[in-house]
This record gives sequence, structure tokens and C-alpha cells, in this order.
Amino acid sequence: MMSCALNYRALLTVFVCASVLAGCGGSSSGTSSAESTGSGATSGGSPTVSLNTSASSVSAGDSVTLNWSSTNADSCEASGGWSGGRSLSGSQTVGPIQQTTTFTLSCSGSGGGAVRQVEVQVANGGADTSVSLSASPENVVEGGSTTLSWNSSDATSCSASGAWSGNRGTDGSEVVGPLSRDTTYQLTCEGPSGSAVAMVTVRTADKTLRWQAPTQNVDGTPLTDLAGYKVYWGQASRSYSGSQSINSPSATQWEVTLAPGEYYFAMTAIDSENNESGYSNEVLKLIP
Repeated sequence: MMSCALNYRALLTVFVCASVLAGCGGSSSGTSSAESTGSGATSGGSPTVSLNTSASSVSAGDSVTLNWSSTNADSCEASGGWSGGRSLSGSQTVGPIQQTTTFTLSCSGSGGGAVRQVEVQVANGGADTSVSLSASPENVVEGGSTTLSWNSSDATSCSASGAWSGNRGTDGSEVVGPLSRDTTYQLTCEGPSGSAVAMVTVRTADKTLRWQAPTQNVDGTPLTDLAGYKVYWGQASRSYSGSQSINSPSATQWEVTLAPGEYYFAMTAIDSENNESGYSNEVLKLIP
């Protein structure tokens, strides 16, 4: 007689076919079904397989030992978290395991086949790889330096890009500089659950306000009686809380003496009769 089998993980049900012509999908007449007990319920015996693990839950990076055995089987094949042919019984240590993993073992013989699975859960298998990157200070004077500091979680490696490059540890700090302009640093960290990226921009600044001297009056005539300037500033646009007179027509810059911060600046021109022009264009400047 010919025997055919359909295998399920929880319940192995064997269909015994009455003839070769009928097959497993043929007429139901003359075909009976019997539930296998794993002890040779049919001619030749139906395969059984058992599979267990030394631990059902581990921490990321740990290993487990798988133990298995089978009956009425000619061969066994591993899949899922492991792969390849296996002996009819044995044990094997697998790992490191970084995320929740299912291990499958399929054994087959002349009486059909059987499949078993075990799942090993990883305690932090749902954790996300993350990284943070900061600069202290974030604002520096032109030519100054800053310290970059970073830390990550669930990461195995990190690499720098942007204004720096190369591999970095998963946690650390580094002094960078001298800086001549606004500079952005990027750090990418990789881990079993994916990758994460962090960036920080360090702004460079000086305390010098610079301008171009006017050469014409509003009506287009040459300016011949420039006496000086008046600088205005405030921390809101077009809302000035302070001012400074500069009594030199040849001046084209002024060293700002304000506390560190961002300020809006505008200027006016003063003639020899103390007439004051309207405001110039406005600039936002970081004072370190």
C-alpha cells in the first residue's frame, strides 16, 4: 500500500490511501484516517520529532542549547534560527541570539514527516538602537574648539560623518577644532534592531559688527558731511533696546561688548549737523 501524510506542528494526522491511483487527493471511498500516537500507528510507522531548548528567554547576545530526537525518520532538516541537515537526535548550542528567534526541525521517513518548533525570546529584543550627540559649547568664537560627547543604546558600532569621519566607540567624547565656520557633525550607530543617527551643529561667531560706509545721500547726491554712525540692537526684530554712537566717519566695524546671545542689529548714519538717517537693513548676529 502507499501511505501519504499531511503534517501539522501541533497534531500529526496521517491519511492512509487505499490505492496508488486514488492518491491523497482522490475519492474518499475506501480511505480512512487515523491519528498517529507516534508509536507506529500505521504500516512502517509515522515519524515523530521532539525539540526543546535549555531556555525559553535569554538576554541579547546569550546562547541556548537545543536538544532533539526522532523516531521512524530517515533524515532531519533545520530551518528558522538554524539551518541545514541534522542527525536523527542530538544537541547543539546556538547563539549569540540578538532577537526573538524560532527554531524549526523537520524529520521525514517512509511513513511521512513531522515538524516541531521552539521559540527563544530575547528580553530586549524589542529595544530600539538609539544614539545622542551633543557639543559643549554649541557656540564658539571663530578659531575656537568644542567637545563632542555621545552615547548609544543597543548599538554594536558607530561611525562619524559630516565634519568628522571614521569609526567611533558606542560611547565617548572628542575635542574638535579649530572652527572657522558653522559646522555639522553626524554619528550613525548600528545595532541588532537597526540603526540610529544623531547630528549637532556648532556655530562659530565673533564679536565684530562690520558694515560698508555710505557714499550717497537719499536723493543720490554724493555724501560729503558724514560724521559717524549709531548702532542699535535688540533681541526682537525691529525692537531695539540699546544703542551705541560711533563718532568716526571712517569706521567700518565695531567690537560688540554685549553679553553672549543672539541680537538684531541695525545702523543709522549721522551727518555733521547731527541729522540721522533711517535704519539700515537688519542683521541677526550671534555674540559669543
